[in-house]
Amino acid sequence: MQDKAGQFICYLDLVRLNSPAAGSNRNRGLVLKGMPGPKVVVQCLDGTVVTVNARNVRVADRSYFCPGMVVASASDRGGQLGVVTGAAVELDLVRLDGEDAAAALVARGVSPAELRRVSEFCLGDYVVSGPWLGRVFEVSLDVDVLFDDGTVCRVTTADGKLWPVGEGSSKRYTNNVFYPGQRVGGRSSVFKAARWLKGYWKPSDGEGTVSKVETASVLVYWVASSQLGAERSVVQASSTPAHQQSPRDLTFFRAGDDVLARFWGVGDRCFFRAPCRRRVLPAGDVGANRNRLRRLGAKRTPRRESWSHAGFERPLSVASTRTTLDVLWQDGTRQCQAPSVSLVPTMPQNTHHLFPGQRVVSRTSSDGDGDVARSGVVRSLNFTDQTVRVSWQKAAAEHADDETLSSTYDLGRDFDSNVFYGDVVVRRRPTDSSIGVAGDICGSTEEPVLTPCRKKEPTRAHDLSWVGHIVDFCDAHHVQVKWGDGNMSKVSFHEITVVKEQSFGEFLQEIGEWVSEDGGMSNDAIDHEAQVTAAAVVSIPPHTNFNSPRDRVNGWTVPGASTSELTARGNNNVSAPVSGGDGDAKETSTAVAGINGGGGGEGKQAEADATGDDKSFSFPQFDIVQSPSDHHYLDNMEQGTGGGKKWMKRVQKEWNILENNLPDTIFMRAYEDRMDLLRAVMVGASGTPYHDGLFFFDLQLPPSYPAAPPLVCYRSFGLRVNPNLYPSGTVCLSLLNTFGGHGAELWSPEASTVLQVVVSIQGLVLNAQPYYNEAGYAVLVGTPQGRRNELPYSENTYLLTLQTMLHLLRRPPAGFEEFVRDHFHRRGQHVLRACEAYLDGCLVGTLDGEGSGARRPCSAGFRLALANVVPRLVEAFTAIDADGCKEFDRIRVPTVCT
Repeated sequence: MQDKAGQFICYLDLVRLNSPAAGSNRNRGLVLKGMPGPKVVVQCLDGTVVTVNARNVRVADRSYFCPGMVVASASDRGGQLGVVTGAAVELDLVRLDGEDAAAALVARGVSPAELRRVSEFCLGDYVVSGPWLGRVFEVSLDVDVLFDDGTVCRVTTADGKLWPVGEGSSKRYTNNVFYPGQRVGGRSSVFKAARWLKGYWKPSDGEGTVSKVETASVLVYWVASSQLGAERSVVQASSTPAHQQSPRDLTFFRAGDDVLARFWGVGDRCFFRAPCRRRVLPAGDVGANRNRLRRLGAKRTPRRESWSHAGFERPLSVASTRTTLDVLWQDGTRQCQAPSVSLVPTMPQNTHHLFPGQRVVSRTSSDGDGDVARSGVVRSLNFTDQTVRVSWQKAAAEHADDETLSSTYDLGRDFDSNVFYGDVVVRRRPTDSSIGVAGDICGSTEEPVLTPCRKKEPTRAHDLSWVGHIVDFCDAHHVQVKWGDGNMSKVSFHEITVVKEQSFGEFLQEIGEWVSEDGGMSNDAIDHEAQVTAAAVVSIPPHTNFNSPRDRVNGWTVPGASTSELTARGNNNVSAPVSGGDGDAKETSTAVAGINGGGGGEGKQAEADATGDDKSFSFPQFDIVQSPSDHHYLDNMEQGTGGGKKWMKRVQKEWNILENNLPDTIFMRAYEDRMDLLRAVMVGASGTPYHDGLFFFDLQLPPSYPAAPPLVCYRSFGLRVNPNLYPSGTVCLSLLNTFGGHGAELWSPEASTVLQVVVSIQGLVLNAQPYYNEAGYAVLVGTPQGRRNELPYSENTYLLTLQTMLHLLRRPPAGFEEFVRDHFHRRGQHVLRACEAYLDGCLVGTLDGEGSGARRPCSAGFRLALANVVPRLVEAFTAIDADGCKEFDRIRVPTVCT
């Protein structure tokens, strides 16, 4: 969705409205969501929510960026990516006397460091207490309510008990739940039970004005310490401070990256931390007095009284933001003070999206010595070619260059030092009584005890010199860290420990076991956090979630997409296009007919018939034999031999369906001595990155079958060839109840069958564009983000398919040894011809059964990686005397410019 200038509109963008709904209070606001039309829902300065045509707004700023976020150029969203290394925000502040009063400008260009929020702490914030670092998971607010008759009561733990009323009372996407001057309402029982500071309760008391907001307590989950580092198990096994903390005992360190409630946006309320020393515009007609500036400092007290009611101070409101960013691009270039609107938030939906400074490992073949791992540092990445310039710590050969050009597909991240820009780190300190920890704060001369000091004293700022975040990578061993006290230093990886970043949803799940019923988060708070987290900095469309910096780089999946948008979520109609939306789950015969152009009604079709080979192959498509020793579920004796006669009758019915209806390229075995077990192998279809590959699945029918779906495990060899097929063997499919879905996407005891399961896996999972199988990615079809990632994903998938072939030749599943050998004996030459075609300029996944495909070059990085695999394939196929493989002893590999 685009604005009137053609700028891409993102969630939480600051936009200016072309035709304000009513006055200056509603001529700008934050984008909350997109609507058909196209229209956008905007929350204005005064809290009201309006729906306007997207062509009637103009994107003015994006203030939600923080270090570690991945971005793309707004003018080239399908190009290379960058990572934010620094962000600077300036705020314009106004005064709102009431919902209908015009905003009066107070100050321009204010730094957030000069301000404090109504509530100092928000959900997900990092806080420090002595030598401990923690995250806030609940904030308890006490709210004083002033009624129209002058009486005042205090409502404790007000969130969930009070709600905003009047115009602009809809759910606010701002940094504050309550603020002085806000009209609120509540149940009569709430006010009756409140503490009355002035006057007494009357049954008519149902609505009033907030006069004061105080943070009563904060619940903190401790995640690291200066003495113990950030190893979660070590920290939680130690004597951590109490979870409930007084706000005066905590010092704010930084906001949680995934909970963007702390970014400064239109409508946020705030106060100056100290008497204002900047020039401001006087009250009254702002336009007439724009050139008559004066200082507020000397007259700040009278000014408060002039806009306050009943003596309480009303906060200022953020009216506008101006954000500039420092960005490091994948090619190694840096951009400083870039306007935020020139960039759009994105996420690397490809695990091979590397950035300068990241540590990587490479595995290269060494004759006779197996695989040799090397470790290096990324210097730059050529996105178009999928090549990376890497400085290696140790050269593979005696005279090898220290810096080489490598394929992105030959690299993996070095998880021993898996750090990224913006990561929170703690500096380990030796345990010493001279170090200022809790014991020193209390004045103790004994050995420090890592518990918070209970001595009552005025609010203090804790030492923040040991906790910071990464701002840059220096070399293979050092990073630049900005510490909480404002200092920066160069430190080695061994001097710091990275605090594992979690999405706030994961964080709440982890702590949920010990949150008491009366001390947990309110439903409103959870709902607000869920909405903020699920849609944080999301483009419209698609709805894309950012989590921690590391997760963003590792290509976290996108939650929130309906499974009806995905064709790989158990949809029975496998003949539907890969990029399509909802599919009708109809008859099993329709599903079978959709696979590779026909079914296997004869029950004994040879694989050669499907592949066009003249040489016949007598391996039956379906057979009943003795159970193999390597079946994944063999030891799962809990299932026994099934669920009785009714169960056995259903299993035999399944066998009959499989014997007569299997497609030509699916082969299955049932087991006489273990009727609950099955094994299936699928041949990858032409026109996909899986062509000529073999993919094995072990199945088990539980005693409750068909009330429950089969258990399915993919033989992965530790490789991730598809978003739905995990290295652990998990098959993510709605039909198997391993992924969310609804209606016909889910397992039906009356209609679903084992045949439907295997057909769905082959037709919907092992498809031509597997990139879009990832949850939520279906909406990226035809977008710049989709085009940027679909080809690299397919290229990597094909390389993993070739590696799977090598694993299968070395370790074929029991009972299928002859099948594997014969398949590659006949198809080995076709595999090598496909490799030759790709090296010569065909696009991965476009080859048909005749070896023809789209004449568009693959990336240089893919050809580099493929050139490393081909000799191993030739060797493996020659070892089984595969037909026609001798001619491939010397496949011509195009030269890649280094």
